[in-house]
Amino acid sequence: MVGVDVARALALIGMMLIHVLPRIDESSGEATVLGLTAAGRSAALFALLAGVGLALLTGGHRPHRERGTRSRDRRLVVVRALLIVVIGFVVAAWESQVAIILVHYGLLFLLAVPLLGLGARALAAIALGWVLLAPPLLRLVITGLMTDPDYPGEMRLWHSPGLPDLLTRPGLLALDLSVTGYYPLLIWPAYLIAGLAVGRCDLSRRSVAWTLLGLGAGLAALSAAVSWATLLGTDLVARLDVYGDGPEAVRADLLTGTLLPVEADPRWFLVAAPHSGSTADLVHTIGSALLVLGACLLVASVLTGRRRLLLAPLIGAGAMPLTLYVGHLALLHAWHVEGWPLHGADPAPIALGLVVAALAGGGIKAALGRRGPLEAGVHAAGIAAAGRHPS
Repeated sequence: MVGVDVARALALIGMMLIHVLPRIDESSGEATVLGLTAAGRSAALFALLAGVGLALLTGGHRPHRERGTRSRDRRLVVVRALLIVVIGFVVAAWESQVAIILVHYGLLFLLAVPLLGLGARALAAIALGWVLLAPPLLRLVITGLMTDPDYPGEMRLWHSPGLPDLLTRPGLLALDLSVTGYYPLLIWPAYLIAGLAVGRCDLSRRSVAWTLLGLGAGLAALSAAVSWATLLGTDLVARLDVYGDGPEAVRADLLTGTLLPVEADPRWFLVAAPHSGSTADLVHTIGSALLVLGACLLVASVLTGRRRLLLAPLIGAGAMPLTLYVGHLALLHAWHVEGWPLHGADPAPIALGLVVAALAGGGIKAALGRRGPLEAGVHAAGIAAAGRHPS
């Protein structure tokens, strides 16, 4: 769990920073280092690690086979998923000005319930099929909706899904969650299922860590190379330059997820634009996530004994992702609401404060050996519904 927690902490910190600091340098118009490294990849790593966590919760590389235990696992996951959805609905009312992933995150857990008994090979095959089939299906559905003259109303919410949407616009909410929103459930199960497959491997073995690192590096590098060749060697960039900003500006927008056009051109599937749902995007972000996880597992295997104290803040932070994610949304709310003490503050101190708070909280958590507040509540509710493990 140490390597997984460290990787999860890095994903959390990446998401926090990308929610505060600019992806594009306003003076030069070029993509920032943060935009090129964290945009899309942090959220993908977070979702993939959710699958790893589910696998570890339900037996790791030896999935629970006994009927009673598997039934308990399913109840536990369902309760956790529903509570995460409820929390997502609540925090959607805050003025965080970010695309909150929690509702989608909880629904991904529900979608994973039928897969909890499968092994690594079956899960890897499903993840591969999802990567290959979901992007063209997503594009087909979206372009079909856009060109259908009889389609009534809007296609997306343009904000994080909240309880009012469930009560007043359930059809639009369902469409937004499944196809047109920020984390469409037609695409994002690929990350969770890939993570389940990884979690069904023996993560305590260094050979597995090296395999994840090598496979991830290969997938990330190959998809990045194909993406750059497509952007530099075709007219896609020129076609997307509708405002005359120039090819470099368009490429920067694409590579940081600032520009997400709806393109029917099949070459678009070769562009690894963050949050675009293209084939290259899925391959690249899954590869990046595997690379980071493999590296973290290797570092954790080297830093043992007292040396592991160096990782304590990251280990603790990664072990309470829900608390830290909701906590950072609360701080962003205070930053964006007029009249609050933090309103209008410079982004750099806000970003630094988020990172320091996350690491400090992680250090305290590691020292006390307790769950984070929200994790403790969700765990208690899950145990109440599912019962304790027989062991």
